[in-house]
Amino acid sequence: MSQPSSVNVDSLLAARVARVKLGVQGDRVVQLVAQMPQFSSYASAREVAERAGVNVSTVVRTAQQLDYSGWPDLRSAIRAAYLDSLRSAGAERAPDDDASARMLRKDGENLTVASAPENLTAIKSAASAISSARRVVVIASGTGAGPGHIFSYLGSIYGYDVRLAAGPATEQAAAIAHLDDDDCVVVLNIWRLTRATRGLTRLARQRGATVVVVTDLQSSPLNSDADHIVLAPIEGISGTPSLTGVVAVMQSILAELETSQTRKSIADVEQAWEGMHLMNN
Repeated sequence: MSQPSSVNVDSLLAARVARVKLGVQGDRVVQLVAQMPQFSSYASAREVAERAGVNVSTVVRTAQQLDYSGWPDLRSAIRAAYLDSLRSAGAERAPDDDASARMLRKDGENLTVASAPENLTAIKSAASAISSARRVVVIASGTGAGPGHIFSYLGSIYGYDVRLAAGPATEQAAAIAHLDDDDCVVVLNIWRLTRATRGLTRLARQRGATVVVVTDLQSSPLNSDADHIVLAPIEGISGTPSLTGVVAVMQSILAELETSQTRKSIADVEQAWEGMHLMNN
């Protein structure tokens, strides 16, 4: 069953789509709007295009085919329908169905998207590249730094040579500059793409390293330099992203990395902790 906040947007789209014949690219735009109404209610045409995996002109043309003057006009209609559905849902919602409940439901939807068969295949391919690499450098900044730290920390406990580069761009570039085709770079591009991240990804490609991009964008500008692309949905209930899906995707890669050797490494680390009396138990 669809989340209440998307019902009115679904109805809005259905009424318009029924009158026209959209192509494959236009269908992708409509599907994105239906699946991510909150995001679509404020996103630019470029941001919608990136997530739908189409170009900006397709977004504009789809809006016009649906009888709107352009994307801003369609976005206004989406926002009005979305806000109206929120008010309706608020009137019908049980007293305990508050923001926390809506956030948990949204994260459940994000995990469903991340679990799509094609994404699971991408996760396994990325894990294979990481496991065969001599060294792994994780490039992250801003909202991606948290998931990047979790992956790097647990990866090192597993026995892999995983290093997080989440500092200044100069420091990140230094971490990549000495890599070669025996190494792997994992780039976390979450929410907004910075020029530094784009340059660092291109540098990793130039050095010959295998590049894994973890992104919330269906069609990220980083994809041209990536060997493996893993989708990590970040749709939240406000203007900021939810990182639950990103952390889950990084955890799923770690799960694919587990072997008898990693279990031995974990035991060795725990023994070291015990020997140093670090744990208060």
